[in-house]
Amino acid sequence: MWHRFAALVLALVLVSTASAQKNNVYSKAVPPDKAVLNRLNLKIEWTLFLPVEGTRDALAEIQTIDDQVFVQTRAGYLLAIDAPTGRIQWAAQLGNGSYGNAYPVAANSQFVFCAHVTKLYAFYRYTGATEFVAELGSPPTTGLVADETGVYCVLGMRTGNAGAHRVTVYDLPRPINITQPGKAAIDPLGRGANSSSVNPVDDLMKRYKPGTGYSTQPEVFNPTNRPKVMEVPIGGLTATRTPSLQALPSVVPPYSLDNRAPAPSLNTLPSLRQPYHVRLESAKYIQQTPSLNTIPPSVAASLLLADLRPKAVAPPVRWEYGLTSRILYPLTLTPTRVWAVTDAKVAVALNKNTKGIEAMEKLANTISAPPSQSGLTNYVPLGNGDLVAVDATAGNVVGGLQFKWRSVVGGINNRKPYVTEGFVYAAGDNTGVACVNRESGDLIWKSADSADRVIGANKEFVYIRNRQGRLLVFDAKRATDPARKKSSALGSIDLSEFNVHIVNTANDRIYLAADNGLIVCLRDANPKYAKPVQIWPPPIINATKKIGVDTQPDKDGTPPDPKKDPDPKMGPDPKKQ
Repeated sequence: MWHRFAALVLALVLVSTASAQKNNVYSKAVPPDKAVLNRLNLKIEWTLFLPVEGTRDALAEIQTIDDQVFVQTRAGYLLAIDAPTGRIQWAAQLGNGSYGNAYPVAANSQFVFCAHVTKLYAFYRYTGATEFVAELGSPPTTGLVADETGVYCVLGMRTGNAGAHRVTVYDLPRPINITQPGKAAIDPLGRGANSSSVNPVDDLMKRYKPGTGYSTQPEVFNPTNRPKVMEVPIGGLTATRTPSLQALPSVVPPYSLDNRAPAPSLNTLPSLRQPYHVRLESAKYIQQTPSLNTIPPSVAASLLLADLRPKAVAPPVRWEYGLTSRILYPLTLTPTRVWAVTDAKVAVALNKNTKGIEAMEKLANTISAPPSQSGLTNYVPLGNGDLVAVDATAGNVVGGLQFKWRSVVGGINNRKPYVTEGFVYAAGDNTGVACVNRESGDLIWKSADSADRVIGANKEFVYIRNRQGRLLVFDAKRATDPARKKSSALGSIDLSEFNVHIVNTANDRIYLAADNGLIVCLRDANPKYAKPVQIWPPPIINATKKIGVDTQPDKDGTPPDPKKDPDPKMGPDPKKQ
């Protein structure tokens, strides 16, 4: 009897433990109380609950781009949310629902681009309609970036190549020109009778180049030796390569390889008239086979060439650039350059059109976090605790980079710098947040070591989360202890259940998210923030102005000059306070 009772108690304990583990898979986050938010002068703008599928699904990546919030789940869903209202605009399934790494998406005025496993997806930003799905050939290693003419990807090298990573640029399709209807009556047969009219099918085919979607490089057994050049060959489609002509051990026919069946590799042709083929006299009218054939670089390439299934249209590859070192962080763009930083302490700028090296320098310290960009300036955090501002349009191969300033902020410095109109905030794990003057690089104040993650800001305050999950509010312009350049929080609330971090780089809103699918948007209760206010000055990456669907040049046919990085608006000097 005692054994039965013990077995029953053990079964109840196991069931309760299993149920507790099942309930503790997700956080128990709920929207904060109004009374708690009033202490920080905050209010809830909207809340949204996204249902996650199964115990393995969760919110994986959340980004703010202009007036939209893009959410990726572990199960491969991409959702677009209207940032002012919290309304779901559209959702798309990536791949076949399998779990994969979520990388940051990229967007321009028309499309949003997302990479999943080895596929590149392009959706219209506000409708979710699919523009194309292209095969990348290998998984991406960082997030994507895009401008109005192309999308820029960092991909792993194809198997069998000596390089580490490659930068691949895809040209975007030409926008469809929509003619405005005239006031005169439309003749339905007039367009067909006009000889100068363009067939709609032909006009559509101009947007893409028909083909397999793969960019093959010419196979060269003896590549040209070019010293002092960073680029490495990116190779063919896959790994093993077999030469089309092999050295034979004997010059006496039949020519065969050692330890193999005596099948002749070169055969005597009975005729010197084309087509050259090997044939028997009795079978000369049955079959003809060429004596020399083109051998693909690998088995996978031969299977690809033999694949007769219809292939979807794909964006053409503008160029590819292979590197021997790894690119750990997303690329940054200017109107004419593509900037990349590698784990070999090298920062390099490539020309957008020709992939030629325009600027390069090997830094003395490692690059510890993704660089930030505002206007035409890159802010690069270094592993020794320095933060440097680099002019992204200057520099060259001989003289290296052109630095605007260098600030010693200290600490690990392994978080992406947060940029506002007048300040740059550098942070690192358990080393606090440092506020730096964006124009001069002077240190304004530094927080406690436990407050190490900036999630948002407005014109008066900056919002930071500490390692315990509390939301702290700091004065954005001045230190609470000017003599020691130290700043303490003006207030805090416990938000430890919100375990998915969102950094808003679009406006003054504060976003909180949890892995159970809850997203909360907060804002300052001041009436001047009733509408979103842009805080992060956007980078300048396009050489032409964005006008709806089309991009119009100036009257003389040349694109207008890009805007210069605006001078930051400075607050009052804390020393004079």
